[in-house]
Amino acid sequence: MPKPSPRHRSMHVAAAFAVAAFAASAPARATPDTYRFDLVHTQVLFAVDHQRFSQPQGRLHVKEGWFQFDPADWSSARVDVVVDLASLDLGDAKWNDTATSGQLLAVARWPTARYTSRSVERKDATHGVIHGDLTFHGQTRALDLAFTLNHVGNDPYAFKQKAGFSATATLPRFEFGITRYKDVIGAEVELRIEVEGLRDRAAAPKKDE
Repeated sequence: MPKPSPRHRSMHVAAAFAVAAFAASAPARATPDTYRFDLVHTQVLFAVDHQRFSQPQGRLHVKEGWFQFDPADWSSARVDVVVDLASLDLGDAKWNDTATSGQLLAVARWPTARYTSRSVERKDATHGVIHGDLTFHGQTRALDLAFTLNHVGNDPYAFKQKAGFSATATLPRFEFGITRYKDVIGAEVELRIEVEGLRDRAAAPKKDE
């Protein structure tokens, strides 16, 4: 096989330098910031129909969790959150006991619910959808959360960067095996979620954990 001419060798060297220069000048893909949930300012609110008379509301607390978010690349966002079902509060002790008993949520058997994202879809500058899975009452089902990006910036009182979101979803309780009191309690539970996260690199578990 004939050896390449000096001209060809020069062209290959020039091409190699051009590729290397392009790679060096291309912006590196940023790693999204990791946040842990601010448990004081993160709330899960819910409402459900009561015999078509009203939509009583209740509240649940987040137990633990984290999320990752890069304002420049929403597709890299992730979330993993655990909700404490024993924290349910409908404003009345008897209602609370009924809702957390084996008749409905069976909190003694399933004390928490967990939501994990599969992907995040950006709709516009401040709105998106989280496509994820909810494990609740012994069942795991797909559940989408529509969310609004409220603000990313420094909290002068926490002395940390924070990110805040509002989200909504509709939870079909029958699909999670909660089927009692069909004539009293609506089939769909409306969720409203308010989130604040504190930037914390150690919040997300390592890949091997």
